[in-house]
Amino acid sequence: MPEAGKKSFTRELTTLAAAPLMIWLIGWAPSYAYIAVVFLITGLALYEFLILGARKGYPVQKTLSLALLFLLLTAFLVDGVSVETAVIAVLLIVPAAYVFARSELDEALPAGAVCVLGILYVGMLGGTLLRLRLDFDAGAKLLFFLLIVVWIGDAGAYYVGRQFGRRQLSPRISPKKTIEGAAGGVCTSVAAAIAIHFTFFPELPLLHAFIVAVLLAATGMIGDLAESMWKRSADVKDSGALIPGHGGFLDRFDSILFTAPILYAYWFLLVRDPEAPFL
Repeated sequence: MPEAGKKSFTRELTTLAAAPLMIWLIGWAPSYAYIAVVFLITGLALYEFLILGARKGYPVQKTLSLALLFLLLTAFLVDGVSVETAVIAVLLIVPAAYVFARSELDEALPAGAVCVLGILYVGMLGGTLLRLRLDFDAGAKLLFFLLIVVWIGDAGAYYVGRQFGRRQLSPRISPKKTIEGAAGGVCTSVAAAIAIHFTFFPELPLLHAFIVAVLLAATGMIGDLAESMWKRSADVKDSGALIPGHGGFLDRFDSILFTAPILYAYWFLLVRDPEAPFL
């Protein structure tokens, strides 16, 4: 079997194996189990992001960054600890750590910037994943909608691009991504959203399902390209190898992290129960 075929088979097998666990975690697991898994996924994603900086030769603060990430995620959950306070702590503690570090001075700016960006990128977007399930009565359905629409869109873009892709979407960042694949991703995302509306999520009106699917598909592509840009900068193909056929956790969840705030804001502003809280 060609290498591409082996990777595709491994990718699909991993997805099938992981799907029951993901369904249980979102739909039926206690909140603490879901929270623990989000902490685990975001922690691994941040670690992989920091490794990209380390490959550039920057002395990134891995342990400190992970601790600050978990502080930031906790702020999304605990009353009395504001997200703003946690962000300020990140902006104060990371530079202070490099004041006392023994690394070369010319490495302090890029290393500190990588740590701050990684913590805020993974932490703020990952925190939205927590609130998406916890803030709304339809939280589990929203998460199912997010994962299905984004991942079906990813698959559609991949397979349509392989079969029909001719014009490059972003040759500087990801030469294999095509305009035809992007169009296929949007169409499959919309088809998935319509199917979800008619099966288990009628609370999301059909027009809204269509609109938000287009938004999620487009935003997910940007998130995927952003991560590809960082990987190309660090001269690596995948952010990690922990998920067979998918690369690392940052590879698999980059689009989900990027799109979670879009779905949260859309539901809160246009569709939600008006009694629901906002962060």
